[in-house]
Amino acid sequence: MTETSPRTGAGVTDRGGQAGASGLARGLCVALGVMFAPTGLQAAFVPRSFYDDFPLGRGWIPLTAGHYDEHLVRDVGGLFLALVVLSVWSWWRPALCLPVAVAWFGQGVFHLVFHLRHLDGIAGVDRIGLVGSLVAAPVVAAVAIIAARR
Repeated sequence: MTETSPRTGAGVTDRGGQAGASGLARGLCVALGVMFAPTGLQAAFVPRSFYDDFPLGRGWIPLTAGHYDEHLVRDVGGLFLALVVLSVWSWWRPALCLPVAVAWFGQGVFHLVFHLRHLDGIAGVDRIGLVGSLVAAPVVAAVAIIAARR
């Protein structure tokens, strides 16, 4: 097993002897976790507020989600928080970076595609904000995947 300091990320191997990810990949995986921590916390612990107000009082969810379902919103929050935990954990276990980045990429692409197909009723700044924010996760994840494979 070879380890390096978190600063360099070079030559990192995991307990299984597999090559680990670069510092860039590890940092991007942690950044994805940090980006989604507030969303996961709000959805898991104050689901009605998440449904009605996300993001920042704009109320995007009722425009595409249909009726409020506390169970579904809490489940989504829990799933986001699970990915957040894995994302942060990947800093110390670099071999996790590639699967974590692939998971965020898949989630991000599915989420983006859904919303691109359901933009009716969302106009102007909200449409730009929604699409822009949804593009961010798969782009960051794609860069992390490329960095982790090097």
